[in-house]
Amino acid sequence: MSTLAAPAGATLPNERLAGWIVAACAVMVMMGFGAIVNMAVFLAPLAAEFGWSRGELSLAYSFATIGTGIGGIVMGHFADRLPVRRLALCGAIVPGVALLLLARMTTTFELYLLHAVMGLFGIGALMAPLNSTAAMWLAKRPGFAIGLVNAGGALGQGVLPYFARHLVLVEGWRSAYATCGVVYLAIMVPLAFFVRDAPRPPAAELAAAAAAPSPYRVSRQAMMAWLCVAVVFCCTCMATPIMHVATFGADRGLGPRESAGLLAVMMVCGMMGRIGFGKVADRFGNLQAYMVASAGQTLFTALFPFAQTRAELYVLSAAFGLMFSGSMTSLILCAREYAPVGRTGLFIGIGMFFGWVGMALGGWQGGLFYDLCGNYDTSFFNGGLSGVANLLVLGLLWALSRPRGADNRSPS
Repeated sequence: MSTLAAPAGATLPNERLAGWIVAACAVMVMMGFGAIVNMAVFLAPLAAEFGWSRGELSLAYSFATIGTGIGGIVMGHFADRLPVRRLALCGAIVPGVALLLLARMTTTFELYLLHAVMGLFGIGALMAPLNSTAAMWLAKRPGFAIGLVNAGGALGQGVLPYFARHLVLVEGWRSAYATCGVVYLAIMVPLAFFVRDAPRPPAAELAAAAAAPSPYRVSRQAMMAWLCVAVVFCCTCMATPIMHVATFGADRGLGPRESAGLLAVMMVCGMMGRIGFGKVADRFGNLQAYMVASAGQTLFTALFPFAQTRAELYVLSAAFGLMFSGSMTSLILCAREYAPVGRTGLFIGIGMFFGWVGMALGGWQGGLFYDLCGNYDTSFFNGGLSGVANLLVLGLLWALSRPRGADNRSPS
């Protein structure tokens, strides 16, 4: 692993504090993910209000994800240099303000701009810095730490849109956006003041790790480049069900709450998947965990068009949630593993940028091919093809990750 564990024989100075900080990071990531996925439950009311197509509305999600990706690189760079609390405060304030302003929008330009800003300066300031910080606080179990933080993301993707759907039905979409904005500011700002940086290993240990050669057959930068290619395909596959499962359920005859419940079940199961695959990665390896999770994600995405009944849709959503969430945890851990010393936040940010590119493509193509074909069959087929491409690139990464000279070693 490229990133440093706790020094031998050492423990964190305050393990209880470490646990609370990881929990705070998880709650903030929960709110951040929820802010983006909320778009899924605003599709229908906005289309009814303004007459915008699903393809046009899906672009808002794409702008948010691209903004989050760019913001993740920038904020990940600063996470290696600035106190994490400053970045957390930015990530706490911007989504709340953006949601308040969305309550007053009247044009697609405002919809796209506010989602882009929310991603760039809001969620982008949370994802890479808080994942990096959590892994440093639980340095002996980084997979478990990142799994916990991303479990918060899964909970946010499921529960917060369900909450938003309830507000839309009761208050209307404008009041729903405004209420969400107030709730975000009330919860996230105090948590941002609580988050702080973890103790760092001794300078001598950092210098020794920085001088060590790459343990792979290629440089760390080359490993990261191939990982980024895989992540684009992975997240294109991933975003198709996440963004469109609620409207897909409605097309299958489910009511508003039942269709939103598909996303809730997907994300609640995703909590278990993120923690579980974090533990798998700590035990068996980050890339191995990523390959298993990606295979399951690909299979279940391809099966969605065959689901007809409510029971089938709920079972499939639960199974997909377990697997896609493992992919999220594992790809962050792989980026952390390939990072040189002192560049962990940057490499996580780069990996997540390409993930958000894939999420943007997946969410957009799902809406586009629905508009073109009148159903989601082609959309989910495209997602499955992207998943297969991801697995092929991960297979190449597995071959490159074998230690140098492994082919020349004699059997013991």
